[in-house]
Amino acid sequence: MRHKRTNLETELRANRPEPSHEFVNRLEGRVREGRRSRAGSFRVAFAGALAAGVLAALASVGGLGYAATATGSAVDKAKQAVKSHGVLVVHKSPSRDQYGPKVKKAKKAKKKAKGRKFKRPPFTG
Repeated sequence: MRHKRTNLETELRANRPEPSHEFVNRLEGRVREGRRSRAGSFRVAFAGALAAGVLAALASVGGLGYAATATGSAVDKAKQAVKSHGVLVVHKSPSRDQYGPKVKKAKKAKKKAKGRKFKRPPFTG
């Protein structure tokens, strides 16, 4: 039903009002003219002022040196984490006892009972 067009829909689409070409051109010119000058320069100025404010705040409390030190120590920790030390094998641990190679135990011989074997009575119940 969505893709089928009825006669009413076709008639409404054919008779809908359209703006004149002159109006569209004037409106387009005004929109393009106003947007370029104010919006672009405002964004650049706002970003610059915000960056300057953050730098001034960090510099006033010594945050720049602290940030540089923290970055350096983070890089050192990352290098230590990535460095390969080889494989460490633990020979005696609970997990090795539980999941390690199984040790086969010798089976004990069953002792046979001496005497007479008794048979169960049949189930009657």
